Amino acid sequence: MNDDYNDYFDEQEEADKYLDAGAAAYRDGDYRIAKELYEKALDLGSVQAACNLGYIYAYGRTGEQDDEKAFYYFNLAAADGNPNGLYKVGDAYYWGNFVSKNPKLAFKYYRNAEMALDDGDDDLKSDIYYRLALCLFNGVGIEATPLLALSYIDQAHTYSYIDRFTRKFAWESLADKIEKLRKEIILELDREYKEFMEHPIIEEDEY
Repeated sequence: MNDDYNDYFDEQEEADKYLDAGAAAYRDGDYRIAKELYEKALDLGSVQAACNLGYIYAYGRTGEQDDEKAFYYFNLAAADGNPNGLYKVGDAYYWGNFVSKNPKLAFKYYRNAEMALDDGDDDLKSDIYYRLALCLFNGVGIEATPLLALSYIDQAHTYSYIDRFTRKFAWESLADKIEKLRKEIILELDREYKEFMEHPIIEEDEY
């Protein structure tokens, strides 16, 4: 094998080691150490490390919250097709963090995040499906479609159980949001059905 390829695999393995060590430090609350390890992983080409640095700045783990730096790192990951980075850039446009609110762009990034998902991304699916359901129910960046929103929130609900089993960070908060939105969607669909039954559309026979 060409030495250049050997160097590439060596760098990937080294980046993964720094990324895993950074994640362990983050879980232990050693955020400054986690940041340093993520920076080393990013220097070696880890896209996920860029996303993880975005979280550190978004939540002010090593100091004050910095939306500009958070957006920079999330966008860096998103540009490489990372689904985590894509939905976090979507969040920035949804809430107006550092960038101006842009519902259409928010929904676009959420859809791109969904399309970028791989089989190994089960830990991201509840987040992404929840956001798509939220947009489809409230008409954010797209026409409101409660029935399609129900399909997405049901998927989010399913994957929230995987979050529980794997003890995903902050899974309880997301599970509560999913359950709340799911109830709202079902209530709206029940209301629409009741209204339809009270005023059915009767098609006239054609002659």
